[in-house]
Amino acid sequence: MGLTGSNRSNFTGRRQFLKSLLGVGSVLETQPVSAERQVSGDFYWVDLRTGQIGFPTGTAVKAGLPGSLMKVVAAAVIRDRNILPANHTLECSGRIVLHKRSYTCQVAHGAISLTEAIAYSCNVFFAQAAEVIDPAQFLEYAERFGLTDPVAGFASGPAPTRVQHDAQSYVLGLAPDLKPQGLQLLRMAALVATHGSLPFLHSAEEPNPHGQPFNMQLSPPAFAVLNQGMQLACREGTAKNLDPTNRLRLAAKTGTAPHGNTFQSWIVGYFPYDAPRYAFCARAYQGTSQDAAVPLAQKFLFSTEWP
Repeated sequence: MGLTGSNRSNFTGRRQFLKSLLGVGSVLETQPVSAERQVSGDFYWVDLRTGQIGFPTGTAVKAGLPGSLMKVVAAAVIRDRNILPANHTLECSGRIVLHKRSYTCQVAHGAISLTEAIAYSCNVFFAQAAEVIDPAQFLEYAERFGLTDPVAGFASGPAPTRVQHDAQSYVLGLAPDLKPQGLQLLRMAALVATHGSLPFLHSAEEPNPHGQPFNMQLSPPAFAVLNQGMQLACREGTAKNLDPTNRLRLAAKTGTAPHGNTFQSWIVGYFPYDAPRYAFCARAYQGTSQDAAVPLAQKFLFSTEWP
């Protein structure tokens, strides 16, 4: 990424912090995104009215561990099945040990609700919530979000046909048998934006762009908590540096996951949140969401005028 000086020091510190986690997730950074930072990765977007997908970085669609993006699926399970009461809070002291594994947040969030846990990507909250989520139930909802289905002619990333890992691994996006590709994660964000009703997704080169729409059923409270959490993420959570002036009225969710000896990171979202017209997904090949995926998405989102 070409980090030097203080940026290299900050990156090293965050990398050491993330390596201390078994439940690696997005982390909150207070520094602004540097416009000079060079980040390599992929960026996809979709017009929610027509279903046309854009590929400004080419047509490679790669799969990988989604990290904290799977908290979107977990939150949908929690509210759709009313596993935790509305406005219920769990305590985050910055660290918790469950089943001899340690789950850590960069800061202690205190008593935190589901909406806030989405926004701040609280590992401690979701590690505790996973205790009452059946892994099979989680995989059922992952399928609802299209994480087992192809998109626009591109095959699905690896997805399990049966439960092979514990709920924490799936909820925190670290299970090696669930590795969605970028267009599947783009569709996940688009489903949140449109409350589960999408036109047929296709590329501009698609010879027949008139296929079956994609629909997903979730309760209104489930969609509400996802929308509210992703909007809050852009105001004061893990995506707050994406659009500080609220120019595009973004809603987003970030995620970071191990990738060999380093990390890969994602951000998915949609805009404008009050009348969604576009959804997007950015994947950075190396770096945490704050170091890499957020600036990558920012670069593409603000390099064009969106009609």
